[in-house]
Amino acid sequence: MNAIPHPSIRAVPFEHIRPSSVSTELLSDRQRHELASIATVRLLRPQTILYEAGMEADCVFILAQGVMKVYRELRNGKRRIMAFLFPADVLGLAERGHYCNTAEAVTPSTLYCVPVERLKESFRDNFELQFQFLCKVTHELRESQRQMMAIGRRDAPGKVAMFLETLRRNALLRDDARPGFVWLPMTRADIASYLGVTPESLSRAVTRLTKGGVIDSPDRRHIRILDAARLHTLAEPS
Repeated sequence: MNAIPHPSIRAVPFEHIRPSSVSTELLSDRQRHELASIATVRLLRPQTILYEAGMEADCVFILAQGVMKVYRELRNGKRRIMAFLFPADVLGLAERGHYCNTAEAVTPSTLYCVPVERLKESFRDNFELQFQFLCKVTHELRESQRQMMAIGRRDAPGKVAMFLETLRRNALLRDDARPGFVWLPMTRADIASYLGVTPESLSRAVTRLTKGGVIDSPDRRHIRILDAARLHTLAEPS
C-alpha cells in the first residue's frame, strides 16, 4: 500500500512575490506536519459523496490523492459541475456555516479532513499558514474566473481548448504525468456540464480540434496535444 503524502497545497503564487506561471508548494514541511497532526484521513471510492450542499461545514478538506468534482443541483434536476479538484486542492467552500455545493469522488480519492475549529486555532498561532491558505483561495478564484470566461464563450472549440489548458497545468503537479498528454478521468457528460455545452456540442468541438491537427484521442481517457501553440491560441479569450 502506498504511503499517504502529508497535506500539500499548491497554487500559482502572487506575481509580485514570486513571478511564475507554474504552481508551487505553499506549505513548509513543518506546516504540512502540523496539518496532518490535526486532521483525519478519508478514503473514498468513485461516485462516493464527501459532503452535500446544505450540510454543516465542520471540516475543510485537502485532497491528497485522486480527483473530485464539485457540483450544484439545479431546480430542473440537472447538475452543474462547478469544479474538478486535483491533489493539493482544497475543498469545503461554505456560506453561513454550511457547504455551498456537493463534492463527489471521480476516482479513488484520499483526503485530509481538517476540523474548522482546529484550523482556526492554527491560523491564530501561525499567520504565515493563514496567508498561504489565502494564496490558495486567490488561486482558486482565478481558476473560477477562467471557467466563467470559458462558459461565456460562444465557440465550443475555444471552450474545450481552455479546459484542456487548465488540465495541462494541473498535470504539471503530478509525477506520473505524460508529456504532451492530458488525462480525462471525468465523464464527457461532466465535462459538458462544466463548460456549459451539450454533450453533442462537446463531441463536435473535439472532432473539430482533432481534424484541425490540434489534438488526438488515443483512448477515451487521454488527449494528446499535437499543436500546443495552436491550442494555447485557441484558449486565449477573443
